[in-house]
Amino acid sequence: MANVTWEPERFANLNKLLEESQELTEDSAAFEQLKKQLELTKPDLAGLLEYPGKNTQHRDSLSKGTPTINGEQFKVNEDFIREAKKLSDFLELDEDLAATLLHKAVPYEKRFELPAGESAILLFYTERDAKLHCVSRLFAGGGDSQMTLDEGVRGVLDKYASELLSSTLNTGDNKMLPARILSTMSELKAQQDKVAGILSGPTADVPYRRDVVEHMQTKLGDERNQLAMIIFGIIRYNQLNDTELLALVEWLRGSSVEDPTTLRMAVALMTALGTSADASSGQEMAEMMALDKISNLVRDSQLLVKLNAEIIDKPWNDDGLKGLIWLQWALLALFGMKRSPGFDQLIGFREDRVERIAEQAIQMGAYRFAVDYLLGYRITDDLEYELSAEFLVLQRQTVKQAADTKRYPHFTDIP
Repeated sequence: MANVTWEPERFANLNKLLEESQELTEDSAAFEQLKKQLELTKPDLAGLLEYPGKNTQHRDSLSKGTPTINGEQFKVNEDFIREAKKLSDFLELDEDLAATLLHKAVPYEKRFELPAGESAILLFYTERDAKLHCVSRLFAGGGDSQMTLDEGVRGVLDKYASELLSSTLNTGDNKMLPARILSTMSELKAQQDKVAGILSGPTADVPYRRDVVEHMQTKLGDERNQLAMIIFGIIRYNQLNDTELLALVEWLRGSSVEDPTTLRMAVALMTALGTSADASSGQEMAEMMALDKISNLVRDSQLLVKLNAEIIDKPWNDDGLKGLIWLQWALLALFGMKRSPGFDQLIGFREDRVERIAEQAIQMGAYRFAVDYLLGYRITDDLEYELSAEFLVLQRQTVKQAADTKRYPHFTDIP
């Protein structure tokens, strides 16, 4: 069950310790503190943004004015009861957790110049952001940046990240972290849509100050983007299992290019299917990683068939995105046929079929999608880049479709 206790700046402090780990040694007191905090917060980090939902028993206790706040029973007045219920209903949280948020937000009222209920919302989303940054640091730095860490520190963090990656929440479905990330992203989208509905409705239905609710809506989108980048960090240095890889394709097939998270997830899937050399890894290491990826795919005789069906046979919401993933799939299939004996028999076709897939991918607009969408953040109002050799080469490869004037949205917040 998700944790009902809550403290402001708990994950902000952990994030700071992780940031400072670059300077730590295995025998330093600060590193001991970091290890202790990592163990204490492991269940919460593994749970991502899961929090306990509304609870009838806890609501009854709150109605009586006796909520439990971080394990201690409090006696509260009618104003507190009303505000805690309002917060619980709006955030769909356990009433004890809502009471805890409200109680902890009181000292922040002057700083935020907001009542406790609205201060609680800001604090809650600030801590969620810090929590995701902690998870991101554990995975996004899995390569080059961790090479500067003390060897003992790196070993401890690598082991912790590995345990987090394979963790389950004892819910019976045995979902590991990547699958939970995908589920959480879908849940956040539903929450985004709900908040958008509230904001577009009558003003009287907006339960808090409009700018606070709009901030919450923005943070939900930011969280989805953060989770997508965590997925990318995981994929860059780890192999997804069969179910996770298929779920990633399914997620992207049904996504909208108007959603900025789609851009990040497209890069994640391209990485998961990629067999090209990563310059930062060195040619020998890159070759070994590509061969490991192929070996993982052929280990289950049905996986290649399932992946091909998910990518090629099922519908996609956008032809350009579909073409890009088809092209990457064709490159992977060609690599597998060249380097893994029997690959063509497992996947069920030969090189001539791969060539047709690649040709269709280009006709669908794979290159145009790459230029207008994946690289859109670089060409928005950037005349210098649009005149560069890289852009001109990509433009020449783009299939010209004079009748189609559609342009993809550009997202300028890509790091």
